[in-house]
Amino acid sequence: MRNIAAMLMVSVFLWGCQPPQSALSEDDTPATASLFAAAETTVTLADGASDPAILIDADDPANSLILGASPDGGLEVYGLDGARIAAMPERAIGLVDVRYNFPLAGEDIPLIVAYDAATTELVAYRMDASGPTLRQISSHPLRTEIEVEGLCAYRSPLTGKFYAFATGAGTIQQWELFDSAGAVAGRKIRTVPVGYGAGHCAVDDRESTIYYSQETVGIWKLGAEPESEGESELIDLSGRHGRFEGDVKGVAIVELLAGGGYLVVSDADANLLHVYDLASERHLGAFRVGAGASIGAVDETEGMAATGMALSADIGNGLLVLTDDDNDGEHTNYKILPWSDVVTALDLPEGTGRDPTARAEAATAVVLPSVETDPVASYGDAADDAAIWVHPDNPELSVVIGSQKQRGINVYDLDGSLIQSRADGRINNVDVRYGFSLGDNLVDLVTGSNRTSDSISIYGIDPNTRSLIDLADGTIATGMVDPYGLCMYKSPVSGLYYVYVNDTDGLVRQWLLNDAGNGRIGAELVREFSVGSQTEGCVADDASGDLYIGEENVAIWKYSAEPDGGEERTMVDGIEGGNLAGDIEGMAIYYGAGTGGYLVVSDQGINSFAVYRREGDNAYLGQFRVVADASAGIDGVSETDGLDVTSANLGSAFAHGLFIAQDGRNIAPTERQNFKLVPWERIARAAGLETYAGYDPRAPMEVR
Repeated sequence: MRNIAAMLMVSVFLWGCQPPQSALSEDDTPATASLFAAAETTVTLADGASDPAILIDADDPANSLILGASPDGGLEVYGLDGARIAAMPERAIGLVDVRYNFPLAGEDIPLIVAYDAATTELVAYRMDASGPTLRQISSHPLRTEIEVEGLCAYRSPLTGKFYAFATGAGTIQQWELFDSAGAVAGRKIRTVPVGYGAGHCAVDDRESTIYYSQETVGIWKLGAEPESEGESELIDLSGRHGRFEGDVKGVAIVELLAGGGYLVVSDADANLLHVYDLASERHLGAFRVGAGASIGAVDETEGMAATGMALSADIGNGLLVLTDDDNDGEHTNYKILPWSDVVTALDLPEGTGRDPTARAEAATAVVLPSVETDPVASYGDAADDAAIWVHPDNPELSVVIGSQKQRGINVYDLDGSLIQSRADGRINNVDVRYGFSLGDNLVDLVTGSNRTSDSISIYGIDPNTRSLIDLADGTIATGMVDPYGLCMYKSPVSGLYYVYVNDTDGLVRQWLLNDAGNGRIGAELVREFSVGSQTEGCVADDASGDLYIGEENVAIWKYSAEPDGGEERTMVDGIEGGNLAGDIEGMAIYYGAGTGGYLVVSDQGINSFAVYRREGDNAYLGQFRVVADASAGIDGVSETDGLDVTSANLGSAFAHGLFIAQDGRNIAPTERQNFKLVPWERIARAAGLETYAGYDPRAPMEVR
């Protein structure tokens, strides 16, 4: 992960060195609309209103409420007409947000998350059943230990888990919130460096994206899932190279039912509010809220809140609530503006607003890992590919072989503990096959693409010690500048063993393994072809004779695995117009009964795994993700390079087989990379797939 703060300093310096003509021209900036507030709240009990939230009543939206936070006055509750209904000055609440359907003590409630500026704690509330007052429901302090400038809540569409983001001190803290014995508890799961000045924020739940302002720099976005990339993307800038004239402050999102919506950002010093299209991030216009006949203008808006949902006959197309830091010299208050006024003034496409209280079903199956391996010894991008070796006598003694591409190759027990580590060079990908005839013995083989010696590493597995023994007949050179991916194949036609190695330019070479006559194994080049561009992941089906190769930014291709297979191929799935998001990585086959089973592929661009039928035209069946199991202390899987899967019975923990994936970002706690193990039945149950318990990798394959 790059240091975002350092990047930002460099970026600002470079922007400052650009010539003046690189600034936005007048044609790039739409005309500014002037609007008026329809209502305003009663002035706050103490000056210094800082952040509002809209609490929607799912049963009767007309009874929805506005929550106002002020460090000096605490939390205040207003009706949609602006009249104060209740006040809770006990805590110095400076920020507030809301999410719905939080599971607490057997019921689903609207969860109110707030920040106490005096104690730097996150605090959870719910609406009290006895009346329009709030009741604290967090039992233990959730101390951020920083001065928090922005707070926003998030409900993951992937897992249904609830989170709070707290921005401040140049970072964004992400906290998971959960029910603990009928009270809201939390744990900090990651801290992302984003640069000083980071302030207000809002989350687009459907797109799992947090938008945050950086006061003197601009507006940014960042992935909201804990396993997402911790690098921010710039939306717009402050100063002569962007649209913001002064400090960038409040952020709000208006969601539309059909998808997408609008991002609203406060240009506080200029008293402007900029509107962007959520899907394209295109700037759509700006407006200011001026003084009307009875309601003053909005000045220096910091916190804001919005909804696109119709709340009443008078508020039929959403609502925008803005903090008014000036309020004509009185105590601060909040100005209320129908979103339909903004739509009309900026000529925005009309659309029905989304109801945030409605339940949303996850589009992707999710599973929990049961085991994680010890972290690899090297820092950075070090772990890569994995292979599963099934023990011939006791399946519970099976092992996982993992490449450590900065150092060598590792062997792990099924409980994740390290058995062996060999410092044999930068081994990138690994694979395994069984029963190779070497002299008078049958040996199980592990091969690896070695980027230190540009060669193929070959090992045998000692079933007694469960460790690797070097069997290569000297250095088996690939002749490649950078051997990258690797997979193995045992032909159902000839019974011969092969190794495929590819490189970053898409070149694929196939070697025949042979007994060198000295107790070691040699290799003979028998085939060469080009995929077209960078490739790594590959897997061969030992029954069908198919070879699957992932061209990383293009498609999954199916070739013949036989040495005379030539270059003929068919596309299994693609990125352009297909089901894959991008960066196709590791591949493996789950062998089912007969010709059944699945091809599993790492869709690294979205931290997901695509599943296809093994037979026929490899029909696409969907995707699954491996997410964190907080109770077991195992984080989820992200940015997976290599993977493997087997349907062999590996004992009670993995009776229907095992799926293993490299974890590119090992968080909570932050550690060096490792591998996560998932029982196949969990995947089958979540994704509607089959299980199989009859696979023996040493038995003859049913030839297709």
